[in-house]
Amino acid sequence: MATAGKAKKLPSKVSVPNSDYYIPPVSLGVAPPAESVGEDIVGWIAALILVGLMLPLLGLLYVDILEAKHEVKAQVEKVEKLRRELEQKEREK
Repeated sequence: MATAGKAKKLPSKVSVPNSDYYIPPVSLGVAPPAESVGEDIVGWIAALILVGLMLPLLGLLYVDILEAKHEVKAQVEKVEKLRRELEQKEREK
């Protein structure tokens, strides 16, 4: 068979003594306090600007919805009035 030969041995890894290499400590990803405070301030300012822009837009949207609701209510009342008039004419005939 073609695969029946001796299996090749992979070379074993050569270990290196630990005393030759300096392994730096793993950083935990904590920002220095000065940078962290600055980033926090920028984040709060961005959040306030976002809220300051969104509140008026939401207010305008709410007012527009209320106006549309009142218009629909007026139209429904007109349609019901016309329907009642038509029903009265039907009864009179």
